[in-house]
Amino acid sequence: MQSDPLLTQAELDFIQQLSSPQPRKRRPSEAQTRRLAIGAQLRELLNQLSSDEQLSLDTHSDNQHLSFPLRLIQDGQSGSRLELDAPLIFEQGVSERPWRLSLAAPLPLLDRRERPSGLQVVELSNNGMLVQHNNPGNPAKDQLLQLLLPQQRRVQLRARLVRRIGKARYAYSLQTLHDEDEQTLRQYLFEQHSSRQRRSDPAT
Repeated sequence: MQSDPLLTQAELDFIQQLSSPQPRKRRPSEAQTRRLAIGAQLRELLNQLSSDEQLSLDTHSDNQHLSFPLRLIQDGQSGSRLELDAPLIFEQGVSERPWRLSLAAPLPLLDRRERPSGLQVVELSNNGMLVQHNNPGNPAKDQLLQLLLPQQRRVQLRARLVRRIGKARYAYSLQTLHDEDEQTLRQYLFEQHSSRQRRSDPAT
């Protein structure tokens, strides 16, 4: 006699749709999450884990790895559910590294006083960026910046110079300053990644 599966078919269908996010309907400041109701057997299994456990749902396809942070939410009205935040995206090869988005139009960076910094992002990942420096002299090695994204979204970050790439291009590591900034950055990268996947899929 077969045991009941941990996930229902509806839940499996939900997971298969994760790589195609729906158009944004919430205000830019609101956290982006996906919800999945869970059955009793899976809920019992998750309840055995410590609250400090880091849970994720991972997908691997076309030499890419998406890791969705996953949280168990106890709701007295609707029961337990899983919430999935925007994923970390990696490229797989000899070694795994964060997926990098090459931008058709550079994204501006403001300084901590919200003035133009003279830097524009031409390539972006969840932990680094390649920037174009448009001002005289060399850019600062360590600075607090605001990345301006479409739909009036902003990401506050700390940028540290890694190396000079060309005459006016520099590689920086980046660290978001708040959890909301981290989620905003991940959501933007996920949207761009999914859009490019759809354009490259001959079935769409």
